[in-house]
Amino acid sequence: MEGPGVILETRRDGLAFLIFDRPHDKVNLLTAPVVAVLEILIDQAAHDKNVRGLVVMSAKPASFIAGADVNEIRALQSIQEAEQASRKGQRLFNAIERLPFPVVAAINGTCLGGGTELVLSCHFRIVADDPRVEIGLPEVRLGIMPGWGGTQRLPRLVGIGPGLDMILTGRSASAKRAVTIGLADDKAPPETLLEAAEKLVMDAAEGRCRPRRRLQDSVLARVNPIFQVRLAVASQIARRNLRARVNETHYPAPYRALEAVIHGLRHGMDAGLQREAELLGPLAAGRTSKNLVSIFLMQRAARRDPGVDDPAIRPREVRATAVIGAGVMGGGIAQALARSGLPVRLKDIDPGALSRGMRHAHEVYREETRKGRLTRRECSQMLARIQPTLEYTGLRRCDVVIEAVVESLAIKHKVLREVEAVVPEGFIFATNTSSLPIDAVGKEARRPEDVVGLHFFNPVHKMPLVEVIRGPRTSQEAVATAVALAKRIGKTPVVVGDAPGFLVNRILMTYLGEALVMLEEGAMIEEIDRVMLDFGMPMGPLALLDQIGVDVANHVAGVLSEAFRDRAPRSTALQILKDKGWLGRKTGQGFYLYPDGPDDGGAAGPGAGGDGPGARARPPRRAPRSEGPPRDVNEAVYGLISARPRHHLDAGPTETRLVLPMINEAARCLETGIVANPPRVDLAMVLGTGFPPFRGGLLRHADALGLTAVVQGLEALAGRHGPRFLATRLLLEMAREGRAFFEKD
Repeated sequence: MEGPGVILETRRDGLAFLIFDRPHDKVNLLTAPVVAVLEILIDQAAHDKNVRGLVVMSAKPASFIAGADVNEIRALQSIQEAEQASRKGQRLFNAIERLPFPVVAAINGTCLGGGTELVLSCHFRIVADDPRVEIGLPEVRLGIMPGWGGTQRLPRLVGIGPGLDMILTGRSASAKRAVTIGLADDKAPPETLLEAAEKLVMDAAEGRCRPRRRLQDSVLARVNPIFQVRLAVASQIARRNLRARVNETHYPAPYRALEAVIHGLRHGMDAGLQREAELLGPLAAGRTSKNLVSIFLMQRAARRDPGVDDPAIRPREVRATAVIGAGVMGGGIAQALARSGLPVRLKDIDPGALSRGMRHAHEVYREETRKGRLTRRECSQMLARIQPTLEYTGLRRCDVVIEAVVESLAIKHKVLREVEAVVPEGFIFATNTSSLPIDAVGKEARRPEDVVGLHFFNPVHKMPLVEVIRGPRTSQEAVATAVALAKRIGKTPVVVGDAPGFLVNRILMTYLGEALVMLEEGAMIEEIDRVMLDFGMPMGPLALLDQIGVDVANHVAGVLSEAFRDRAPRSTALQILKDKGWLGRKTGQGFYLYPDGPDDGGAAGPGAGGDGPGARARPPRRAPRSEGPPRDVNEAVYGLISARPRHHLDAGPTETRLVLPMINEAARCLETGIVANPPRVDLAMVLGTGFPPFRGGLLRHADALGLTAVVQGLEALAGRHGPRFLATRLLLEMAREGRAFFEKD
């Protein structure tokens, strides 16, 4: 029998095949129509006395089942509707588990979410020995939890520890890891996977092998005091780890998933499934899930977006690349290019910089090898693709040259002339500038239409966003090529217009600048940061300035202050700290003190580690943090930048003062065409700044506040602090007309 995306075939020898293959789609999804047909097929197989065994497989290369349809998850509006969907899936997978013959899942590639829950209900699992195989339950990343039995079957199969790790983090297991932890029974070469699955199911049908033993689920086993102690300890450790990683108020899903797992192990499978459905309902119908699903869909849309409107425009083929400037940023870009399979010439005039760039790339690869994401051989191969050089030799064949030198227009022009002298026409010159206009960089180019902005964020190997900046003379072909290259190296590109600060830095500096003004007015460093940590940012604005580097932030702030004199927050704090040599984490001292010393081998600046003017004679206060080593407030900063007495902050007004200017500037970017639409703003802010994903993005958060309330808040701030807070025309119009940036889910 055949249905929409799933087929049941039975051979004469009694071996049946359940084949997933959604027509016209790259991946298989467990949509509502597929699930409905699957129920019929499983019932049919259960009553067919000729069936001796069943192989569950996919006809799509390197892809098994990618999970449920995210749009259907998004469409769930009520708790009851979500619970019903959960119970329906549970009944289906219970039916598979109870089939009177052995069932083997032949996993040939991506197997996520509902796909993993399906294979967990099978009696055996065999995986392809292929790096493209990943098996996981990523539901918590969408603000929900496994709802088709995953919270119950996975811990029983692989053990409490490995099971909780996968469920609570959303991490996937490779083929090798799946076999190691018992998630898969065996692995086979991709070309013989089906043959191995057939042999396994026939061996099981003839009694030559039995399913892997799972955790005992009898009443006697559950009341065993040793098991109870193990379960309590595992629960405590998991909850402690969760609290260190995510806020339960912001991200309740992993906490509810933990509750479902522990409840099921204490009270039995049936009770666990019931609790799983009950806990899933409020999550799926809640605002956090709607927001996280929206971000997922925005990312998917960005991966499919060619970056240009004309479908006839095709990106150029990129076979070889070069990176000019071999600092940490240049080394990070080279590492990303080489990881994607591209050969890279890494050029610098300083042997020491080349050494640091290569060392940085090696450290990133070594860490991936340590975590099992790469083999040592793959690590060596990737590193070998990066060819360091002090000369321009070897660049003639490069299709894309990425410039990552210092933020000086004169130096960038010099690099461009030197590259043009050795590379034939037809290459793309991509500048990694964070603030300089692309048109200014390309105005002296032989072919300004081939100059494009490709703004990476630091650290390159961790930050998923790349801004592709389209200058007024940049060709659509150059934009399309830059977008395609960003996708190839695993980044999410967002195309923006050419203006000071582009999109992310322009919005971010209103936030950072306002925090600096508040500091000058007498606010305390750790209180400013604590408010925004509680809001959901990964770190506070002043800790972020230390991370960026006070000198870098000061340069960008200067560019933006010059460009937007009427509304840029005015603060001298960054210049004062720069002059003092307190550049943040890289010098061991900025707004905070870093007892472990400077990062990346940098030397401590003048006065680092000592008491500056105005330092108070009391122990430093420990600041709130979300990641990294403990930070102590550098209280000497207060005396340097302002003589005003320190005062405590109210969280609500502080949050309003820091967030509303970002909304205002984002609206201005839409109004002036710097960015095409609200989803691009929100995606860029989440991926580029860590704006809280559970809030859905900056402009979705504005909708949640209500644009009338946003405008009123800006008017109140303008009356109190000056005209820089005046609402932009677009916000005023939208508030007056009752519009929002997004349609309601």
